[in-house]
Amino acid sequence: MRKSIVLSTAVLFLGAGCAAMSTTAVAPSVRTGMMASRITEAEHLGAKICAPQALAKAKIALEHVAHEVEEGYYHAYWLEPDLAKAEMAVEELLAERKAAASRSPQLLCGADGPGEPGLRLGGY
Repeated sequence: MRKSIVLSTAVLFLGAGCAAMSTTAVAPSVRTGMMASRITEAEHLGAKICAPQALAKAKIALEHVAHEVEEGYYHAYWLEPDLAKAEMAVEELLAERKAAASRSPQLLCGADGPGEPGLRLGGY
């Protein structure tokens, strides 16, 4: 009798702890939505023209993980590596676009972007 009370109490506390952890974690679908908005922001900062390869990498990573999230039978623990990989690709893209946008307008795309032919960074 005493063992069953101790065991049921332990299960109750473990269940409460797991429930508390799940309420503080960000849902995978919310994370994919946030990544999509960051990709849109990067596109507004010129990623389509100036960084098409990085944009494609971020979009493909997002589509892959969004598909896994929509399927619904993957546990959040299994999704975490793919979510982290997609978030890293999106953050790298957005950081690069924000850094380029903070410079003067003619340097938004660098040497291979639109503008004057032969325009190079640093005047070389």
